Amino acid sequence: MKKKILFLTAGLLILLGVLYAPFMRLYVKHKMAPLTDLLASPDTRNYTDGYRPPSTRFLHAVNTVYRAKTKDDKYPGYEIDIIRNAQGNLVVGHDEDSIPYAVTLAEILSVLKAPQNKTYWLDLKTTLTQADLQYFRSLAQRFGLAKEHFMFETPAGETAKLLKKCGLPILLQIPDGFAEDNHSAAKRAQLNQLLAGQLKEYQPQAVAASFGKYKYLQAYFPNIRKAIYYSTTKRPSLKKTFLQQAFDKDPSVIIFMTDEYTF
Repeated sequence: MKKKILFLTAGLLILLGVLYAPFMRLYVKHKMAPLTDLLASPDTRNYTDGYRPPSTRFLHAVNTVYRAKTKDDKYPGYEIDIIRNAQGNLVVGHDEDSIPYAVTLAEILSVLKAPQNKTYWLDLKTTLTQADLQYFRSLAQRFGLAKEHFMFETPAGETAKLLKKCGLPILLQIPDGFAEDNHSAAKRAQLNQLLAGQLKEYQPQAVAASFGKYKYLQAYFPNIRKAIYYSTTKRPSLKKTFLQQAFDKDPSVIIFMTDEYTF
């Protein structure tokens, strides 16, 4: 009886394994299916320009020396959170709880074999000053980085204006609620007009948005460059592999950032 149960269990696991890949492929295809009933005409102008990373493959939250070093050979691009500590210095961290353990961006770059060959998505959790920009310039010079290898994620506002003035790459956060038009044509037009105005003003390298907003960006702004992140699951999953494959076929997506279950 025990043997029979073991064989049945093994057979069920094998069947689930065989079905897992096609199920995930269909799931991704469904999630990426384009919107069918548009509430406004697509804006086909290309507001974004500049450096395109050689690979779309980025790793989320490379905020420790250990993570930076162990993932060095696997990811051509790193997303790194930048925050300000109590002393007013820029450090690597996602929130205030991480500040006591935070390292500097220089410490992250120092453990990489060839830091000049990577591209860095710097997610700004603080506003920047002219002195901060000089700090990033000095780091780029010290580690042999072209200035476009530092890409700064920020919302519309003073930091974005400063970055534009200094000719530094911007990953512009799209307006809050961009994917929440409540199926109202008037609301959709308002959201599209808001984003179009910000794109004209800041001329970013790309827009930064979560995977859930990709459909809306692709429907209403198909030609703008996109930096898409999918960091909701850290466990191993074929879903992320199939998403990567799909985004590799979309030339408007210059970055696809995912997470991993390891530290």
